Amino acid sequence: MTSIPGNGGRNGEPEPATRTDIGVTLVILTVALALWLETTTFEAVSTLLAQNIPPEFFPRLVLVTIVVLALVLPFEPLILKRRGARRRSAPIPVMTWMTATLLAAVAASMAWIGTLASMVLACLLLPALWGERRMTRVIPFALLFPGAVALVFSGLLKVPFEPGLLAPLLGVD
Repeated sequence: MTSIPGNGGRNGEPEPATRTDIGVTLVILTVALALWLETTTFEAVSTLLAQNIPPEFFPRLVLVTIVVLALVLPFEPLILKRRGARRRSAPIPVMTWMTATLLAAVAASMAWIGTLASMVLACLLLPALWGERRMTRVIPFALLFPGAVALVFSGLLKVPFEPGLLAPLLGVD
């Protein structure tokens, strides 16, 4: 009896981790390690501005979460088998790739166009990409949501945003 993907291995045994699962896990772990090492280069914050949390804390927290999830990935077949579920066999939808590409492009342009402009751009383009055509709802969202985020982070928490193209308007060098 041969193993059918998604239906367990021989004699109903759970399907072992595939090479793809292990490969993806290794890539994720390698990138996470590189990013972790990058966090060791962060400058120390003066005691006046420190809030009992060093600047590398949150990036490392995210990286630890990613590593934990990546380490679970090779065991997905065992977990799914116990639940009685099948492995996904459908390819990743094109819309997922389009969304990831758009978000990567917005993130890559953030240093140039600025954080606030990037948020507005993402809030305009994502709904349009996903098929939302009621611009009377998208435009207020694209202006109010980034404005609220800027108010909370820049105004209340004093976290500076990258000004980008808005630097001359904001009087920032």
